[in-house]
Amino acid sequence: MARRIRVAAFLGTRPEVIKMYSPIRALKEMDAAFETIVCSSGQHSELLSDALTTFGMDVDYHLAVMRRNQRPAEVAWKVARWASDICEERHPDVVLVQGDTTTTMAAGVAGFHSATRVAHVEAGLRTYDNSAPWPEEGHRRILGAIADLHFAPSELAAANLVREGVAADQVFLTGNTGIDALYWALSQPRQTAPPPEGQRRIVITTHRRESIPDGIRSVFGAVRQLADLYPDVRFQLVRHPSPPVARMLRETLDGDRPRNIDVLAPCSYIPFMRMLADSYVIVTDSGGIQEEAPALGKPLLVVNRRTAREEPLRAGTSHLVGTDQNDIVAAVAALLEDPAHYARMATRHDPYGDGLAGERIVKILGEVIAPSTGTEFRP
Repeated sequence: MARRIRVAAFLGTRPEVIKMYSPIRALKEMDAAFETIVCSSGQHSELLSDALTTFGMDVDYHLAVMRRNQRPAEVAWKVARWASDICEERHPDVVLVQGDTTTTMAAGVAGFHSATRVAHVEAGLRTYDNSAPWPEEGHRRILGAIADLHFAPSELAAANLVREGVAADQVFLTGNTGIDALYWALSQPRQTAPPPEGQRRIVITTHRRESIPDGIRSVFGAVRQLADLYPDVRFQLVRHPSPPVARMLRETLDGDRPRNIDVLAPCSYIPFMRMLADSYVIVTDSGGIQEEAPALGKPLLVVNRRTAREEPLRAGTSHLVGTDQNDIVAAVAALLEDPAHYARMATRHDPYGDGLAGERIVKILGEVIAPSTGTEFRP
């Protein structure tokens, strides 16, 4: 049997599982050409396990890195050492990482120091402000400097990389693998009932470190104020497991909470995608949701001071609101009260691709890596 291209795919958080699902699936469907090693740092615990189960993903190496009150630097050091050991033991032809987490950065650096090619999925996102998002923006720029293959989700992301000096023949426009996962989730059988006809639901998520404490407190305050102003609208606030976020949620919304606010525990990926698809408006600081909303045709209000997802902003389907309570209330009220404004923002479009990014990534991996490893690749 001809030698296969050996790919070590690293992940450790729920978003990484979601966005690595389609490339890992495509790699495993071509097992005559690729040997795929899936490595999980366990940077998330319960959320990660649930996502692995949802996608039926098996893990070959598991670190279980998280400890209570652990500093981000400790996670980086442990993951880098662990990933270096895997590279030394398995000698992969390429280390495949996704996005901007500590796991992604540390595994990428480990691959770089092991003289192994590094391929970065979702490359080129930038705010050019290392404090927002922190530490993710710094991680992105580190990977932009050391990766050998950059899989950009959009033309803007690809242009960022080239402008920074990355060779154009190392940058590949693939689309975003999160859209692959979204379309897969919506193709699955429905697990929850649709909302009553005519009911407007607003989904809210918030968790960004740079918004703690004041920004997130303002978001929760805006939800309470809006619920009083619009008693016929249902506000679905999905609780993030972060202890500081949970504490501010208790301070702001515990007690005499308006009846039209649902505080929901984190749910599995498929029902959450259905929740977004059933929504009227989405309010979030999540990067992934900023990519999913335009594909669903949902108006999006971004409650952060920076975003690396500028494509929906330029198209007019999202609005960078920030975290001031009055600004959030005004932006939601405009969508609830002005049908023409709502219709403009509810335009469905595809800035992040057609749902085939994973297949493109794997084809590129084969075509680029096979010649230098003496393997034969036939897509």
